[in-house]
Amino acid sequence: MNPYKLGSFDWMTSTKGVLSTKEKIRIINRTMVPTTIGLIKNKISYNNSDKGITVEQLRIPDTAIIKESINELTNKANQSLINHSWRTYFWGGALGLIHQKTFDHESLLTASLLHDIGLTEAHIHDKGCKCFTLESAENFERLASKVDYPVDKVELVKDAICMHMNGYIEEDDPVEVKLLQYGASCDVIGEKWSELPEYYRNDILKQYPRKNFNTAFKRLLREESKSVKNSRTALLSVLGLPIMIDINPFKE
Repeated sequence: MNPYKLGSFDWMTSTKGVLSTKEKIRIINRTMVPTTIGLIKNKISYNNSDKGITVEQLRIPDTAIIKESINELTNKANQSLINHSWRTYFWGGALGLIHQKTFDHESLLTASLLHDIGLTEAHIHDKGCKCFTLESAENFERLASKVDYPVDKVELVKDAICMHMNGYIEEDDPVEVKLLQYGASCDVIGEKWSELPEYYRNDILKQYPRKNFNTAFKRLLREESKSVKNSRTALLSVLGLPIMIDINPFKE
């Protein structure tokens, strides 16, 4: 991946997640209109069709990196953030299946479980002026080194974690990067919500209830915006992310 690509791990390490004016304009242009149109479609679309998607199709690989990721998330996050991380995988993975995308379940699940770990108490107050996604990616990198995770997968997961806060995707982004962004965005603001069958949504929400996630996540975003003032989080918050969270069709 192009090391200068906005949001990539290499971009993050060189900028700590601080946006230039040009990059801010790019995010504004790429996120505002498409996201608004997408949310409007959600409000007027009711997808009750049976797409044959089941929870069982989203595999939970029995691998060392998955075990390490689950332990890390369980030890550091509260239940609201833990459930969000799992829902991110099941929303993103389901959208991948619906659109007939071939993806690596292990990489997507690892990225989903750890994409917000930098927002937990163990990190948020000590990371300084560093974007939480870089903190999350570096946390993953440490876990990956413990289990000799393949280098190509390490780079993929780091980029997926760092890029999920871009608010948009590029056509040439790896499918796992796209699906992590889809899954996280679906859970946070309801993007592509209407593409998921109602029975599937209800099944996932029963297994991983939201537990006042909207309120908890808005608080975390406020803290992040204060510590990294020119970050993507701060910019998206100014552009209306908290309002989008409030009108999320998933509610609290």
